[in-house]
Amino acid sequence: MGKNTVQAKQWLEKCYGDFAPSEITIKRWSADFKRGRRDTDDAERSGCSNEAVTPENIKKIRKIILNDRKVKLCELTDMVKISKERVGFILHEHLSIRKLCSEWVSRLLTVDQKQQRVDDSEQCLAMFKRNKPEFLRRYVTMDETWIHYFTPESKRSSSEWTATGEPRPKRPKAQ
Repeated sequence: MGKNTVQAKQWLEKCYGDFAPSEITIKRWSADFKRGRRDTDDAERSGCSNEAVTPENIKKIRKIILNDRKVKLCELTDMVKISKERVGFILHEHLSIRKLCSEWVSRLLTVDQKQQRVDDSEQCLAMFKRNKPEFLRRYVTMDETWIHYFTPESKRSSSEWTATGEPRPKRPKAQ
């Protein structure tokens, strides 16, 4: 259009407002057109194309994840032979899967602890049957869930792929 970079910037700001390109971009475009460029199409870029996100690759990744939820991202890339970024894109955007680490888990009770609970419950039931109003007035109950922090492996290696909205995996501590 025969304008210099300052005039082009003013014209673009007038037309596009906040969405106008920066001054550096306008200077680069101007230099490209002075060197002989005549079109405004994007130039070819190096690197992988977006052809890696195919229904076949999505099915492969889903099958691998369902078989082994502890598989690592780098292992997935080796199995499917596509880039780490594309595998991540498929997991998050197409499969709605995220990686979670298990943290707090309930602890399994030993045989003795289970028997103690049964005995205590039977005693309470006997007291309840003898004098219902007095029992209900004096007895306080609460949840006695045992919570124990246990990391069976490193936090990173114990993480699993789960669907978005799916609860965290729970693993009881082995006794």
